Amino acid sequence: MRPFKGLFAWILLSAYLLTGCAPESDTAQSATAAPTETVAVTQEPPTLTPEPTPAAPVVLTIWFPDDLLPINDDTLNALVEAEITEFASLENGVQVEIRRKASRDIGGIMSTLQTASSVAPGALPDITLIRREDVLLAVGEGLIQPLEGWIASSVIADLFPSALRLGRADDQLYGLPYLLDIYLYAYRDNGESTPERWTFDAVVERGQTFTVPTLRANGMADTLWLQYTAAGGQLPENGVLELTPGAVSDVLSFYEALASAQLIAPGTSDYVSPASYIEPLRSGRIESGIVNTAVLRQLVNADPPLHFASVPTSSGQPETLTNGWMWVIVTPNSERQVWAGRFLNWMMEAGRHSTFAQAIAMPPTQRSALRRWRIDGVDNTLLIEMLVDSLPAQPEVGTSSAARAFQAAWLDVVAGRMSASEATAAALER
Repeated sequence: MRPFKGLFAWILLSAYLLTGCAPESDTAQSATAAPTETVAVTQEPPTLTPEPTPAAPVVLTIWFPDDLLPINDDTLNALVEAEITEFASLENGVQVEIRRKASRDIGGIMSTLQTASSVAPGALPDITLIRREDVLLAVGEGLIQPLEGWIASSVIADLFPSALRLGRADDQLYGLPYLLDIYLYAYRDNGESTPERWTFDAVVERGQTFTVPTLRANGMADTLWLQYTAAGGQLPENGVLELTPGAVSDVLSFYEALASAQLIAPGTSDYVSPASYIEPLRSGRIESGIVNTAVLRQLVNADPPLHFASVPTSSGQPETLTNGWMWVIVTPNSERQVWAGRFLNWMMEAGRHSTFAQAIAMPPTQRSALRRWRIDGVDNTLLIEMLVDSLPAQPEVGTSSAARAFQAAWLDVVAGRMSASEATAAALER
């Protein structure tokens, strides 16, 4: 299958409906419904409404972020083209247009949704993929539509609870979670046995250079937030974060031990995200560190090979922060929403969902899809344990004064300016 050419590709295929009756429509259920296996579609995707028969061809416009569909990635382009070509071939009078869009910045998906919604609504897509934080922003600005009624109940029931929470806003489902971006710990074999749980002590005892993305201009780095809450740090009440002394001390003592053993990789305090240190981690100049699944595809063939576990915490209990990519419906037209819902259910069929997630090396959001997903060095059982009840991506308190005080204390510890106890006292005082 040829890849997309240029910035977008037209896929214009249509066929008469297969004979026979359409399946009964589903009704969306709540997230507490019992999980069910998603049955592979052999003729038609699941429908939620009586099949529409358009008087003229319907052209569904779908925006795909370039993070998930790079222009020069033949494998992913061919896969997406094959999937939507098959969808169009099974629908009556439906054509699908894929447009590749920048994920961020001027001209990106969110900025275009914001600027075009009032001045050029005809230029907007019917469907797009956006990040969880953008779902919240888009709901607040009225840019996307609720999904209730359009998504099959079997899809909703198959989503991990932590994934389903990502798509909710104002007590409604606005984002259909598709791919998960979660934090993991990457490490290498060093001839010693692998600990059953990655506690702070286990990391120090292993003696490998360690790095973590911590550069944050205004607030607390995600990994520090995860380790703080896992150590018993209290979540904010009414948006106000009060630092828990014992949790602050536990986390800072871990980094003090790493710094004393000279195990913190040079440049750690300057890394914004795991993407900042892919090359030194791949090559072995950094032996271990925190990564996210957004860069997993670039690390699975590292030499020497990397293994992936849960982020080290004081107890070793597997924890992660959950973020990811969400399908959203943009069009306010109810007839077009019917077709948009049919396309989303098609893409969420377990085998199809797993195939794309496997190709891009990001975990799928459905249990049945994750069971089929295999990435070297990643334990699916561990992922399932983490995803049943993981924390959502850092809330707005990440930029609070308490968060900034914690971040400053961490910098003082890794730079050797303060001990963990001194930095803890300073953070609480601030």
